[in-house]
Amino acid sequence: MSTENEKPIVTEIDPNEEINEKDEKNEKNEKTEKNEKEENEKQTKKEEKKKEKEQEPQTKEEVIQLYKKKTQQRTALSNQISEAEYSVKEHTIVLTEIKGVDKTRRCWRLVDNILVEKNTEQIREELTKELETSQELVDTLKKQFEMKNEEISEYQKKYNIGYTNEKGEKKDEKTEKNKQQEKNNVGKGVLL
Repeated sequence: MSTENEKPIVTEIDPNEEINEKDEKNEKNEKTEKNEKEENEKQTKKEEKKKEKEQEPQTKEEVIQLYKKKTQQRTALSNQISEAEYSVKEHTIVLTEIKGVDKTRRCWRLVDNILVEKNTEQIREELTKELETSQELVDTLKKQFEMKNEEISEYQKKYNIGYTNEKGEKKDEKTEKNKQQEKNNVGKGVLL
C-alpha cells in the first residue's frame, strides 16, 4: 500500500502570515463593530425623535409642564458644568504646585476617602489624565447645554411662551404708557 518512494508533503508555515491574517480579521471585526455602533446611534436618535413627536403636548398644562422639565434639564447641565470646571481648576492648581517638586518625592492623594501614597511623578501623570478627561467633559456638557438652550428657544417660539408681569403683559412688551414715560424721562436724573 505505501511505497517507500512516497515522500511526505511538508509545507512551511510562515508565522507572519498567521499574524497578518489575525490582524486582517481584527480590523474587519473593528470596522463592523464601528458600523454597528453608528447604526445603533442613528436608530436611537430616530427613536428619540419619534418619542418626542408622540409626546407633543395637547393642553396648556402639558406645554408648561414640558417647558419646566426642559428648563430643569438645562439647570442640571449648568450645575454639572460648574462642577466639572471646578474639578479642572483644582487639578490645574495641584499640577502647578507639584511642577517643580522632585519626581521621586513621596506624595499623598485622597482617592475615594482613602489616602494613597505615591511619588510625585505618578501623581502628576494621573492628574494630567484626569485633567484631560475633565476638560473633555466640560466641552461635551457645554455643547449639550447649547443644544438644550436652542431646544428651549424653539419650544418657546413654537408655543409662544414668555414671561408675564402681574397684569398678564409680557415683560418684553411695554405698554404705550410706559413708552411715553420713558420718552419724558430722557435727560432727567443725570448728574453732571
